[in-house]
Order: sequence, then structure tokens, then C-alpha cells
Amino acid sequence: MMILGIVITAQTYADPKVDKPTKDHQSVLNCFVKSYLNTDYKMLKEVLSRDAVFTSNRYEEVVNHDAEDILALMKQNNGVKQENCQVNSTVLSQSDAIVIARVDVHYELFEGDQQNFVVIEKNKAGEWRITKVYKIFVPSEKARKVIAKN
Repeated sequence: MMILGIVITAQTYADPKVDKPTKDHQSVLNCFVKSYLNTDYKMLKEVLSRDAVFTSNRYEEVVNHDAEDILALMKQNNGVKQENCQVNSTVLSQSDAIVIARVDVHYELFEGDQQNFVVIEKNKAGEWRITKVYKIFVPSEKARKVIAKN
């Protein structure tokens, strides 16, 4: 006896970019903000370039991290919600290939703010990806006085 199996495959004809978070720079920016607020490394990974670099300041020192470092840190804290903070994002400059956005985070219980300058570039495949993030911690006036004393 011979059994003949038929495999049926469903095919969709939707544009694959439509449902991807990398379809446009605004979707990428939204994913960046949501991934930050929810410590969602998987969401951030979807919109990062493989060679993305994160640069931040530790007082007067500049520190660089690659995408893998940031994702590993986020994975350790996966799902932790950022509370008592307000996030605002603004596109500062844009072209058909590159966008520079600013994402400000203000914590109610923190003496200062965090400014993120996010560079989003369109790659050869037409996907928008984060290539650089400059994270700057800006102490409040009160915190600056404490730092200056030390």
C-alpha cells in the first residue's frame, strides 16, 4: 500500500517590510523607546545593526559598548519596567538614508536626565537599523554641585 502525502503551503503576497519594525525610521525609534521602557532585549535586537555602537559618559570618561554587550545586559534584566520616568522623542534631522533622533528620559527620582542621540540608517536591503546611540547623562544643577564638591 502506498500513501501519498500532499503538502499545502500558504503564501502571502504582502510586502515583507510592512510588518517589520525596520520598515521605517519611526518604527525603529518606537521600538527603541519601548525596548528601553520594558527592558526588552529581543525588541531592541530586531532594530539594531550588527555593528551598532553605544557611547555614554561616566562623569568625565567616555565609555563604548557594542550591540552584543548592551543586549547581554538587557537580557539579564529582561522585563524590568522603567518606572517613574517620562520619555520624549524627537527627530532632529533626516534624509532618505539617515535619521538622527533625540530620546530624552527624565526620572522623577533621579537627579538629572538622560539624553540619547540615536542614529538610524537605511541599509542596502532597505531596512532601517540603529547604528549608533550616544547616551549622555546630564546631572541636575543640584547634582552638579555635589559632584563639584567631591
